Amino acid sequence: MAAAARKLGVFALSLLLASVLIFAVLNALPGSVAHTILGVDATPEAVAALEARLGLDRPWPVRYVEWMAGMLTGDFGTSPLNGHSVLELIGPGIPVTAWLVGLGIIGSILIALPLGMVAALRRRSWEGVAISAAAELGMAVPVFWGGIILALVFAIELRWLPPNGYVPFTTDAGEWLRHMVLPVGTLALVQAAVLTRYVRSAFIEVLTQDYYRTARALGWTPLRALFRHGVRNAAMSLVTVVGLQLSASLVGAIVVERVFNLHGLGSILIDNVFQRDIAVVQATVMLLVLAVLVINLVVDLSYGLIDPRQRGRR
Repeated sequence: MAAAARKLGVFALSLLLASVLIFAVLNALPGSVAHTILGVDATPEAVAALEARLGLDRPWPVRYVEWMAGMLTGDFGTSPLNGHSVLELIGPGIPVTAWLVGLGIIGSILIALPLGMVAALRRRSWEGVAISAAAELGMAVPVFWGGIILALVFAIELRWLPPNGYVPFTTDAGEWLRHMVLPVGTLALVQAAVLTRYVRSAFIEVLTQDYYRTARALGWTPLRALFRHGVRNAAMSLVTVVGLQLSASLVGAIVVERVFNLHGLGSILIDNVFQRDIAVVQATVMLLVLAVLVINLVVDLSYGLIDPRQRGRR
Protein backbone atom coordinates (compact mmCIF):
# COMPACT_ATOMS: atom_id res chain seq x y z
CA MET A 1 0.00 0.00 0.00
CA ALA A 2 2.85 2.36 0.81
CA ALA A 3 4.40 1.77 -2.60
CA ALA A 4 1.08 2.40 -4.34
CA ALA A 5 0.54 5.59 -2.33
CA ARG A 6 4.02 6.76 -3.22
CA LYS A 7 3.37 6.15 -6.91
CA LEU A 8 0.07 8.03 -6.71
CA GLY A 9 1.92 10.91 -5.07
CA VAL A 10 4.47 10.98 -7.90
CA PHE A 11 1.59 10.91 -10.39
CA ALA A 12 -0.12 13.88 -8.73
CA LEU A 13 3.13 15.86 -8.53
CA SER A 14 3.93 15.10 -12.19
CA LEU A 15 0.47 16.24 -13.22
CA LEU A 16 0.86 19.47 -11.25
CA LEU A 17 4.26 20.25 -12.77
CA ALA A 18 2.98 19.42 -16.25
CA SER A 19 0.04 21.79 -15.81
CA VAL A 20 2.34 24.63 -14.72
CA LEU A 21 4.65 24.01 -17.68
CA ILE A 22 1.79 23.81 -20.20
CA PHE A 23 0.17 27.00 -18.94
CA ALA A 24 3.43 28.94 -18.72
CA VAL A 25 4.71 27.92 -22.17
CA LEU A 26 1.45 28.50 -24.03
CA ASN A 27 0.88 31.88 -22.42
CA ALA A 28 4.48 32.95 -23.11
CA LEU A 29 4.11 32.42 -26.86
CA PRO A 30 4.17 35.59 -28.95
CA GLY A 31 0.92 36.96 -30.28
CA SER A 32 -2.52 37.00 -28.74
CA VAL A 33 -5.95 35.59 -29.39
CA ALA A 34 -7.13 39.20 -29.42
CA HIS A 35 -5.22 39.73 -32.67
CA THR A 36 -6.99 36.71 -34.15
CA ILE A 37 -10.40 38.04 -33.16
CA LEU A 38 -9.83 41.67 -34.24
CA GLY A 39 -7.67 40.99 -37.30
CA VAL A 40 -4.26 42.24 -38.38
CA ASP A 41 -5.44 45.83 -38.76
CA ALA A 42 -6.49 46.18 -35.12
CA THR A 43 -4.94 49.03 -33.18
CA PRO A 44 -2.89 48.36 -30.03
CA GLU A 45 -5.55 50.13 -28.00
CA ALA A 46 -8.30 47.86 -29.31
CA VAL A 47 -6.18 44.79 -28.67
CA ALA A 48 -5.42 45.92 -25.12
CA ALA A 49 -9.10 46.63 -24.48
CA LEU A 50 -10.16 43.19 -25.70
CA GLU A 51 -7.43 41.47 -23.65
CA ALA A 52 -8.66 43.33 -20.58
CA ARG A 53 -12.24 42.24 -21.30
CA LEU A 54 -11.11 38.61 -21.69
CA GLY A 55 -9.02 38.81 -18.53
CA LEU A 56 -5.74 38.18 -20.38
CA ASP A 57 -4.07 41.23 -18.85
CA ARG A 58 -4.05 39.75 -15.35
CA PRO A 59 -0.91 38.09 -13.90
CA TRP A 60 -0.49 34.54 -15.20
CA PRO A 61 -0.31 32.96 -11.69
CA VAL A 62 -3.82 34.26 -11.01
CA ARG A 63 -5.11 32.96 -14.31
CA TYR A 64 -3.35 29.62 -13.73
CA VAL A 65 -5.03 29.09 -10.37
CA GLU A 66 -8.44 29.89 -11.88
CA TRP A 67 -7.76 27.53 -14.80
CA MET A 68 -6.70 24.65 -12.55
CA ALA A 69 -9.62 25.23 -10.18
CA GLY A 70 -11.96 25.01 -13.15
CA MET A 71 -10.27 21.88 -14.52
CA LEU A 72 -10.61 20.12 -11.16
CA THR A 73 -14.36 20.83 -11.15
CA GLY A 74 -14.86 19.87 -14.79
CA ASP A 75 -15.01 23.44 -16.07
CA PHE A 76 -12.49 23.72 -18.92
CA GLY A 77 -13.30 27.34 -19.56
CA THR A 78 -14.79 29.16 -22.54
CA SER A 79 -13.30 29.71 -25.97
CA PRO A 80 -12.71 33.45 -26.55
CA LEU A 81 -13.09 32.97 -30.30
CA ASN A 82 -16.66 31.69 -30.39
CA GLY A 83 -17.88 31.82 -26.79
CA HIS A 84 -18.57 28.06 -26.64
CA SER A 85 -17.57 25.87 -23.74
CA VAL A 86 -14.16 24.27 -24.24
CA LEU A 87 -15.54 20.93 -23.11
CA GLU A 88 -18.24 21.13 -25.79
CA LEU A 89 -15.57 21.79 -28.42
CA ILE A 90 -13.18 18.98 -27.44
CA GLY A 91 -15.72 16.50 -26.08
CA PRO A 92 -16.69 14.95 -29.45
CA GLY A 93 -13.00 14.34 -30.24
CA ILE A 94 -12.28 12.31 -27.10
CA PRO A 95 -14.04 9.08 -28.19
CA VAL A 96 -12.52 9.35 -31.68
CA THR A 97 -8.97 9.43 -30.31
CA ALA A 98 -9.77 6.87 -27.61
CA TRP A 99 -11.12 4.37 -30.16
CA LEU A 100 -8.21 4.99 -32.50
CA VAL A 101 -5.47 4.58 -29.88
CA GLY A 102 -7.17 1.74 -28.01
CA LEU A 103 -7.92 -0.38 -31.07
CA GLY A 104 -4.57 0.51 -32.60
CA ILE A 105 -2.55 -0.78 -29.63
CA ILE A 106 -4.71 -3.92 -29.37
CA GLY A 107 -4.15 -4.57 -33.06
CA SER A 108 -0.40 -4.02 -32.72
CA ILE A 109 -0.22 -6.52 -29.83
CA LEU A 110 -2.20 -9.13 -31.78
CA ILE A 111 0.21 -8.68 -34.70
CA ALA A 112 3.48 -8.35 -32.79
CA LEU A 113 3.07 -11.11 -30.20
CA PRO A 114 2.86 -14.09 -32.61
CA LEU A 115 5.34 -12.56 -35.06
CA GLY A 116 7.84 -11.84 -32.27
CA MET A 117 7.52 -15.37 -30.91
CA VAL A 118 8.10 -16.91 -34.35
CA ALA A 119 11.01 -14.53 -34.99
CA ALA A 120 12.60 -15.63 -31.70
CA LEU A 121 12.06 -19.36 -32.25
CA ARG A 122 13.12 -19.25 -35.92
CA ARG A 123 15.73 -16.52 -35.64
CA ARG A 124 18.30 -18.52 -37.62
CA SER A 125 15.89 -19.47 -40.42
CA TRP A 126 14.48 -17.47 -43.28
CA GLU A 127 11.15 -16.92 -41.47
CA GLY A 128 12.82 -15.20 -38.54
CA VAL A 129 15.04 -13.13 -40.81
CA ALA A 130 12.06 -12.09 -42.94
CA ILE A 131 10.02 -11.02 -39.90
CA SER A 132 12.94 -9.04 -38.47
CA ALA A 133 13.55 -7.36 -41.83
CA ALA A 134 9.86 -6.49 -42.18
CA ALA A 135 9.86 -5.03 -38.67
CA GLU A 136 12.92 -2.92 -39.44
CA LEU A 137 11.27 -1.67 -42.61
CA GLY A 138 8.05 -0.88 -40.75
CA MET A 139 9.95 1.13 -38.15
CA ALA A 140 11.39 3.29 -40.94
CA VAL A 141 8.00 4.04 -42.52
CA PRO A 142 6.45 7.36 -41.37
CA VAL A 143 2.91 7.08 -40.05
CA PHE A 144 1.45 9.52 -42.58
CA TRP A 145 3.09 7.70 -45.49
CA GLY A 146 1.75 4.34 -44.33
CA GLY A 147 -1.74 5.83 -44.04
CA ILE A 148 -1.56 7.32 -47.53
CA ILE A 149 -0.46 3.98 -49.02
CA LEU A 150 -3.28 2.07 -47.30
CA ALA A 151 -5.81 4.68 -48.44
CA LEU A 152 -4.55 4.51 -52.03
CA VAL A 153 -4.77 0.72 -52.13
CA PHE A 154 -7.93 -0.09 -50.18
CA ALA A 155 -9.96 3.10 -50.66
CA ILE A 156 -8.94 4.53 -54.04
CA GLU A 157 -7.94 1.47 -56.08
CA LEU A 158 -9.99 -1.37 -54.57
CA ARG A 159 -12.79 0.85 -53.20
CA TRP A 160 -13.33 -1.51 -50.27
CA LEU A 161 -13.26 1.13 -47.56
CA PRO A 162 -14.02 4.86 -47.26
CA PRO A 163 -10.90 7.04 -47.58
CA ASN A 164 -11.74 9.46 -44.75
CA GLY A 165 -14.38 10.70 -42.36
CA TYR A 166 -15.87 9.34 -39.16
CA VAL A 167 -19.27 7.97 -38.14
CA PRO A 168 -20.01 7.66 -34.40
CA PHE A 169 -20.48 4.13 -33.09
CA THR A 170 -23.86 5.04 -31.62
CA THR A 171 -25.09 6.31 -35.00
CA ASP A 172 -24.18 3.34 -37.20
CA ALA A 173 -21.90 0.58 -35.88
CA GLY A 174 -21.30 -0.86 -39.34
CA GLU A 175 -20.24 2.44 -40.89
CA TRP A 176 -18.17 3.24 -37.79
CA LEU A 177 -16.25 0.00 -38.32
CA ARG A 178 -15.73 0.65 -42.04
CA HIS A 179 -14.38 4.15 -41.36
CA MET A 180 -12.09 2.96 -38.55
CA VAL A 181 -10.41 0.07 -40.37
CA LEU A 182 -7.85 2.14 -42.29
CA PRO A 183 -6.80 4.57 -39.53
CA VAL A 184 -6.65 1.81 -36.91
CA GLY A 185 -4.79 -0.45 -39.34
CA THR A 186 -2.27 2.31 -40.06
CA LEU A 187 -1.56 2.94 -36.39
CA ALA A 188 -1.50 -0.79 -35.56
CA LEU A 189 0.94 -1.72 -38.32
CA VAL A 190 3.38 1.07 -37.48
CA GLN A 191 3.30 0.31 -33.75
CA ALA A 192 3.48 -3.45 -34.39
CA ALA A 193 6.76 -3.00 -36.26
CA VAL A 194 8.35 -1.47 -33.16
CA LEU A 195 6.70 -3.90 -30.76
CA THR A 196 7.75 -6.97 -32.76
CA ARG A 197 11.42 -6.14 -32.21
CA TYR A 198 10.94 -5.90 -28.46
CA VAL A 199 8.88 -9.10 -28.31
CA ARG A 200 11.56 -10.94 -30.26
CA SER A 201 14.32 -9.73 -27.93
CA ALA A 202 12.31 -10.58 -24.81
CA PHE A 203 11.59 -14.12 -25.98
CA ILE A 204 15.15 -14.74 -27.13
CA GLU A 205 16.20 -14.07 -23.54
CA VAL A 206 13.55 -16.53 -22.34
CA LEU A 207 14.97 -19.22 -24.63
CA THR A 208 18.22 -19.17 -22.63
CA GLN A 209 16.55 -19.73 -19.25
CA ASP A 210 16.54 -23.01 -17.32
CA TYR A 211 12.75 -23.19 -16.99
CA TYR A 212 12.39 -23.15 -20.77
CA ARG A 213 14.98 -25.89 -21.24
CA THR A 214 13.26 -27.95 -18.52
CA ALA A 215 9.92 -27.65 -20.30
CA ARG A 216 11.55 -28.74 -23.54
CA ALA A 217 13.17 -31.70 -21.76
CA LEU A 218 9.72 -32.79 -20.58
CA GLY A 219 8.66 -33.10 -24.23
CA TRP A 220 6.88 -29.81 -24.77
CA THR A 221 7.03 -28.29 -28.21
CA PRO A 222 9.10 -25.08 -28.52
CA LEU A 223 6.01 -22.96 -29.16
CA ARG A 224 4.06 -24.45 -26.25
CA ALA A 225 6.99 -24.07 -23.84
CA LEU A 226 7.58 -20.49 -24.93
CA PHE A 227 3.92 -19.53 -24.73
CA ARG A 228 3.31 -21.30 -21.40
CA HIS A 229 6.37 -20.08 -19.54
CA GLY A 230 7.78 -17.31 -21.69
CA VAL A 231 4.84 -14.90 -21.83
CA ARG A 232 4.61 -14.46 -18.06
CA ASN A 233 8.36 -14.19 -17.54
CA ALA A 234 8.74 -11.72 -20.40
CA ALA A 235 5.67 -9.77 -19.32
CA MET A 236 7.63 -7.22 -17.27
CA SER A 237 9.56 -5.89 -20.23
CA LEU A 238 6.62 -6.29 -22.60
CA VAL A 239 4.26 -4.29 -20.36
CA THR A 240 6.85 -1.51 -20.19
CA VAL A 241 7.16 -1.43 -23.97
CA VAL A 242 3.37 -1.53 -24.48
CA GLY A 243 3.04 1.42 -22.10
CA LEU A 244 5.61 3.36 -24.08
CA GLN A 245 3.87 2.41 -27.31
CA LEU A 246 0.54 3.60 -25.94
CA SER A 247 2.07 6.98 -25.22
CA ALA A 248 3.64 7.06 -28.67
CA SER A 249 0.28 6.11 -30.19
CA LEU A 250 -1.22 9.33 -28.86
CA VAL A 251 1.34 11.24 -30.92
CA GLY A 252 0.85 8.99 -33.93
CA ALA A 253 -2.92 9.43 -33.66
CA ILE A 254 -2.51 13.16 -34.32
CA VAL A 255 -0.96 12.39 -37.71
CA VAL A 256 -3.43 9.61 -38.54
CA GLU A 257 -6.38 11.86 -37.74
CA ARG A 258 -5.13 14.46 -40.21
CA VAL A 259 -4.55 11.86 -42.94
CA PHE A 260 -8.03 10.33 -42.61
CA ASN A 261 -9.86 13.53 -41.64
CA LEU A 262 -10.92 12.31 -38.21
CA HIS A 263 -12.05 15.06 -35.87
CA GLY A 264 -10.24 13.75 -32.81
CA LEU A 265 -8.15 15.48 -30.19
CA GLY A 266 -5.18 15.69 -32.54
CA SER A 267 -7.09 17.53 -35.23
CA ILE A 268 -8.72 19.79 -32.64
CA LEU A 269 -5.31 20.62 -31.22
CA ILE A 270 -3.75 21.50 -34.57
CA ASP A 271 -6.74 23.56 -35.73
CA ASN A 272 -6.81 25.62 -32.55
CA VAL A 273 -3.05 26.14 -32.53
CA PHE A 274 -3.37 27.92 -35.87
CA GLN A 275 -6.35 29.91 -34.56
CA ARG A 276 -4.44 30.72 -31.34
CA ASP A 277 -7.35 29.59 -29.20
CA ILE A 278 -5.20 29.07 -26.10
CA ALA A 279 -8.13 27.92 -23.94
CA VAL A 280 -8.82 24.94 -26.22
CA VAL A 281 -5.13 24.18 -26.77
CA GLN A 282 -4.41 24.18 -23.03
CA ALA A 283 -7.28 21.83 -22.26
CA THR A 284 -6.43 19.47 -25.13
CA VAL A 285 -2.73 19.25 -24.26
CA MET A 286 -3.61 18.73 -20.60
CA LEU A 287 -5.91 15.83 -21.49
CA LEU A 288 -3.18 14.22 -23.61
CA VAL A 289 -0.62 14.64 -20.82
CA LEU A 290 -3.10 13.20 -18.32
CA ALA A 291 -3.58 10.17 -20.57
CA VAL A 292 0.19 9.59 -20.79
CA LEU A 293 0.63 9.91 -17.02
CA VAL A 294 -2.28 7.54 -16.34
CA ILE A 295 -0.76 5.00 -18.73
CA ASN A 296 2.59 5.24 -16.95
CA LEU A 297 0.89 4.88 -13.57
CA VAL A 298 -1.04 1.78 -14.65
CA VAL A 299 2.14 0.23 -16.06
CA ASP A 300 4.01 1.01 -12.84
CA LEU A 301 1.27 -0.48 -10.66
CA SER A 302 0.99 -3.57 -12.85
CA TYR A 303 4.57 -4.63 -12.07
CA GLY A 304 3.51 -5.81 -8.62
CA LEU A 305 0.68 -7.87 -10.12
CA ILE A 306 2.91 -9.50 -12.72
CA ASP A 307 5.83 -10.18 -10.39
CA PRO A 308 5.02 -10.19 -6.63
CA ARG A 309 8.73 -9.76 -5.91
CA GLN A 310 8.46 -6.18 -7.17
CA ARG A 311 5.99 -5.16 -4.45
CA GLY A 312 8.60 -4.80 -1.76
CA ARG A 313 11.18 -3.06 -3.91
CA ARG A 314 11.59 0.68 -3.92
